[in-house]
Amino acid sequence: FRALTEGGDLTSCEVLINRHSNFLASLASFKDTIDGLSELQERLTAAQHAQSKAIKQRHTDVMRRWDKLCAESETKKKRLTTAHAHFLEIEKLFQGFAAKASQFNGWYENAEEDLTELIYTSSMEECKQLRDAHSEFVETLSQVKREEFRGLLELDKQIRSYHVSVNPYTWFTMDAIEDSWQNLLRTVKERDLRIEKETLRQAQNEELRRAYATQANKFHEWLQLTKSQLTNTKLGLEEQRDLISRKHDEIKKRRAVLKEIEELSSHLEQAMVFDNKYTTHSALTLAQQWDQLNEFTRRMHHTVQDQIEALSRTGVDEDELKEFTLMFKHFDKDRSGRLDHPEFKACLRSLGFDLPVPVEGEPDVAFEAILDYVDRDRDGFVRLEEYMQFMISRTTENVAGTDELTEAFRALTEGGDKPYITATELYSAMPSDQAKYCIDRMDKYPDVPGALDYTNFTKAIFQLNTSVNSG
Repeated sequence: FRALTEGGDLTSCEVLINRHSNFLASLASFKDTIDGLSELQERLTAAQHAQSKAIKQRHTDVMRRWDKLCAESETKKKRLTTAHAHFLEIEKLFQGFAAKASQFNGWYENAEEDLTELIYTSSMEECKQLRDAHSEFVETLSQVKREEFRGLLELDKQIRSYHVSVNPYTWFTMDAIEDSWQNLLRTVKERDLRIEKETLRQAQNEELRRAYATQANKFHEWLQLTKSQLTNTKLGLEEQRDLISRKHDEIKKRRAVLKEIEELSSHLEQAMVFDNKYTTHSALTLAQQWDQLNEFTRRMHHTVQDQIEALSRTGVDEDELKEFTLMFKHFDKDRSGRLDHPEFKACLRSLGFDLPVPVEGEPDVAFEAILDYVDRDRDGFVRLEEYMQFMISRTTENVAGTDELTEAFRALTEGGDKPYITATELYSAMPSDQAKYCIDRMDKYPDVPGALDYTNFTKAIFQLNTSVNSG
């Protein structure tokens, strides 16, 4: 019994408590024996037994030893109870530290992963979100997590005050946690620097975006303005030709500006910047539009020059050419300088071409014949110069035919030089059915009784012929 101690930990203490409880139970079983012994001593003493004095002394010694044993047992019980409460408190501290240390370590590992994550943003807005999130984390670190860290320090201090061994519930020590905390503070500073560097990079990218957008937007505006100026239908042909020549020179000079835009675009690509909220115009698109405008100007110059030459060698006047051009531009909705086949057909019909609607399932023979002339490569489009060549050609043919027929009618008149003809002259020069056809369709010539106007009749004949042939 004297060798029993309070143990070194809760488990040992509880083993001792169980053993002491068994001892107390055993001790209690001797109570009746002690009581019987006391009763026997009293009876022997009352009977004046010869050994009464020795019996009484012996009984006194036994009772003294019994009382001492009971007292020491009670003291031992109290010590064990006190030790158990002591070890329970340590156990509670151990478990509390282990739970909070595990929670703190889990947060630390996640925080370290987030803080060491690669930083890459694609805009100043994303950079700001990154900075705000980091500031929020630092604030949490300074307030909430710092208090949790201090709580762990306090728990560790209490545990150490008991001078106990290693915490059996965790492998985390306060020294390890302090190392993690200090490492986290260093990582936060490193991330501050990396965010600052990323912010600077995005500021430079933003400046590059704005520089590119300024150039690209201005260049696109110039492209649209130039195309609008080139399609000005109010100018005469020679004025158009001069304007086109000037614009063509200007377009060539603007190639240097386009090169600057392409260089800025290349810088953006090298910086891995593929979005730009300040413009919708890519360098590739602008280059394509410049090429189209350059080609459009070249074709327009060729077309206008052909029209000028047509004025000098044919009967086509400038008003007719303007009408052709206006009609083309009316149907050229996207200002591309070309019409697809449905647009071209609508344009011809607006100019008076009689193009019948083909029976479903059958080829459009009349329209296909025209396309054989204006769209020989069958790329699906009719360009302005092709269209103008076709219209000038058809008009020239009509003018030449009209002049020849008019001269033929003039030769049938008396003297061969009168601007009108009579029914008698017609019947004498051609079969009666043909003469009747002409007489029925010729207007009366003003101020000359019986005279017929063959000039307007000839023009009407060739206008009809144009419609029929086009159909």
